[in-house]
Amino acid sequence: MSGIRWQERGYVKSALVLGLLCALVFTVIVYGVLRYQAGLQTAAIKIDESTKAKLTSGLLTQIFDYAANDLRAISKLPTTQRFNRDRTDVHKDLLKQVFQVQLEQKSVYNQIRFLDSQGAELVRLDYAFGRSLATPERHLQSKGARYYFTNTWAMPEGDVYVSPLDLNIENGKIDVPYLPMVRFGVPVFDESGYKQGAVILNMKGQSLLETFRLSMTDTYPAFLLNSDGDILSGPDENEEWGFMFGLPSAFKREYSQAWQQIAQSDSGFAETPAGLFIYETVRPLQRIDSSPNGRNYVWKAVSFVPRSSLPTSTIFVHPWVVGFYVFGVLITLVVAFYYQFSSYKRRQLRRENEQQSKRFWKISSVLGDGLIVMDKDGTVTYINPEAERILGWPSDELVATQGHQIFHVHEGDESSCSILNVMNTRQLYRSKDEEFRRKDDSTLPVILNAAPLTSDTGDEGVVISFQDFSETKRYQDKIHSLAYQDTLTGLPNRRVLEDHLQQAIGFSGRHERHLGLMFLDLDHFKEVNDTYGHDAGDVLLKEVAVRLKNCVRKTDTVIRMGGDEFIILLAEVSEPNNVSSVAEKIIQAVGKPVTLPEGEARVGVSIGIVVATGDGVTGERLMQEADAAMYEAKKAGKNRYVVQEHHMPSENGRGERH
Repeated sequence: MSGIRWQERGYVKSALVLGLLCALVFTVIVYGVLRYQAGLQTAAIKIDESTKAKLTSGLLTQIFDYAANDLRAISKLPTTQRFNRDRTDVHKDLLKQVFQVQLEQKSVYNQIRFLDSQGAELVRLDYAFGRSLATPERHLQSKGARYYFTNTWAMPEGDVYVSPLDLNIENGKIDVPYLPMVRFGVPVFDESGYKQGAVILNMKGQSLLETFRLSMTDTYPAFLLNSDGDILSGPDENEEWGFMFGLPSAFKREYSQAWQQIAQSDSGFAETPAGLFIYETVRPLQRIDSSPNGRNYVWKAVSFVPRSSLPTSTIFVHPWVVGFYVFGVLITLVVAFYYQFSSYKRRQLRRENEQQSKRFWKISSVLGDGLIVMDKDGTVTYINPEAERILGWPSDELVATQGHQIFHVHEGDESSCSILNVMNTRQLYRSKDEEFRRKDDSTLPVILNAAPLTSDTGDEGVVISFQDFSETKRYQDKIHSLAYQDTLTGLPNRRVLEDHLQQAIGFSGRHERHLGLMFLDLDHFKEVNDTYGHDAGDVLLKEVAVRLKNCVRKTDTVIRMGGDEFIILLAEVSEPNNVSSVAEKIIQAVGKPVTLPEGEARVGVSIGIVVATGDGVTGERLMQEADAAMYEAKKAGKNRYVVQEHHMPSENGRGERH
């Protein structure tokens, strides 16, 4: 009896030992497997969040690059240079037109200003309520004490100052609601190389922050920090912009251990008791300013995975883990559960990676850039939706074709293609002079960046990002037209006259030929405006412009000075009397009735003419004499002309009335 009991005790003991041993082995296996899976998930999180941070850095840098290029172009425009030199009301109005076009074309900007050497605003346009508004002169402010003006003024020619991202301040107070703002400034130099003014461009900081939030997504909390650790964008709006009110950084206060690591390196991971921080340094000025100042202008894009969301914290309290361990004595159940668990996790990771890949390609088209990827043989392997829209080719028609032969337009064969050549140079290729061919066989100018695509196994191809440049070219043509053409009649303006008059004077002096300058003022034009309205007056001015052009040669120049005043330059007159024939022809042509939508109108024209030849002639003197002759024609009864021969200041002129 006692032996049986001892056997039972021995069996129980051995079973208990074996059970404990199996439980220990099972526990070790389960623990190892769970730790391994948690490590995989943590590694996947690090890769995904790091990739998002790098992409965000590139998007923000590209926005700054575009803004700096826009500001440089504005400061170099002839209109800006002329206003910087002359500061006249006419040039100021033209500069306002340039600023207006820029604000209405680029919704990311909300203010452009021209400041003088003391920081006083001379021209200021704001974009609000869907249109650009010019600030009246009585409301213009002095910004001489503002940091962005003093820093801009210190910049050398060709460099662009970029302010920190902060809140807009007007009249010494922070605007409410908050208006995040980045200011770009560039000094404007005169012909002698001296600074005479500065152009300040305000970019909406909210667009930068929206790009940041869209790129980082809302999977985990994300922070955009400045170089001092202050929060520019974060999950809690109450913790943003504290530095603008003299408050300490909420991020450094709550996550001081993480900030120490983030501040010391450009990118990486910081694991703290609070959780996991994945960060990337953003240098928005790396393409604009290679100086130490540009390299020190940094932000930090940080993705924060709280400790409670980390796989190492969640996986061990999962209900199936507890159940698996309780009923895991049986090895078969352990193996089966582990196999199913591993398969499920692998499939889940694979789906997440595929979704991440699709999302990143979608983000690549947020800024409106087309994207084309070609392999080392020039075969298209990928084209994003924006590229499909711009080129007109669907992806299935372009993929697997020779992209160089289909859409790239340039002289020479494939061996001279600058885009494909980046695989040999291994350098980024940028250009604003390339052309792509659309499916309808039309061509369009593009701005593109082409970079070699490489891997550990060697060259893989080239990736091309591009934008349709045709709208910008049309905008440049429009700016040129505004500077040199009368917007109502299409005739050249006074700037063209000054150039043509100097050429005619030079030709007259060299060849001793006559030139004629005619000042014309319409008679009874005010009555037309009063009777039929200003719209009818505009129609009449257009018709008069056509008639004047028909009365002179193609080599002569017809100018509208403004209002109902015109100037005609007869560059080469064989005989002084010939100007009288032209004047009579003009009087007859202008005197004919003009059919308006409201009725029929007649006007006359008073013409003052000066004829000159030889040396000692100046354009200013000729214009004064022609203007005086025109007023003589007015006094003599209107609708006639007076010819005045040019004379030196010491001589007397003689005029003829007709």
